Amino acid sequence: MAGKRVKNDFVIIGLDSFGENLALSLQELGYQVLGIDRNREVVQRLSDNIRELAILDAGDYETMASIGVDAFEVAVVAVGGNIAQSVLITLALKELGIKRVVCEAQSERDRRVLLRIGADDVVTPDIESARAIAYQLTSHMPQFTHFRFGNQVAIKWRPPYPYQGTLGELMAGYPADLSILLMAGRDVIYNPPPETPVAHNDELLVAGPEEAIGVLREENRRRD
Repeated sequence: MAGKRVKNDFVIIGLDSFGENLALSLQELGYQVLGIDRNREVVQRLSDNIRELAILDAGDYETMASIGVDAFEVAVVAVGGNIAQSVLITLALKELGIKRVVCEAQSERDRRVLLRIGADDVVTPDIESARAIAYQLTSHMPQFTHFRFGNQVAIKWRPPYPYQGTLGELMAGYPADLSILLMAGRDVIYNPPPETPVAHNDELLVAGPEEAIGVLREENRRRD
């Protein structure tokens, strides 16, 4: 690996199920991804699918520094089944000055530990997947389906009843740092422009920082 990374590139450490799928999804979205795993067989198995891979112990500060990991904007520690290893890797990444370190955890206790030692965010894929399946099986769909990555949150949201107008007019009443990623109504439109007509029964995928998303959540609570 040579040269510095550009903003928004990702290093994914741990390439079991969650790490592998995350790396592939980020690649599909057009991002450059470096996948790291200490298991040679895992790396060889993924060599045809993930464009950039490294076999090494990510808990070793000197080794990580030598390959330029400090140039990445975001690191994901996807070794949720080994909390001791997750802690070592997270500490090494923070010492290297990684701006955003996101960790996988398999329990609430592990989540608290990782946040305490410096992780910027922690996801629990197994717990979140189980919860989603429970909602589906019982038809108790949550009002807000959300996805968090780094300091950004994306949620599914409907305009207030009985709104009907353009998307730009609708969003003028909300924080400016909210972005509409997708609109689903009669058609599905990705990154809809401000002049797109929108009605109260359309669904929007809205992304933004936690504070701005909180405005939408508070509005939803007032509607209930």
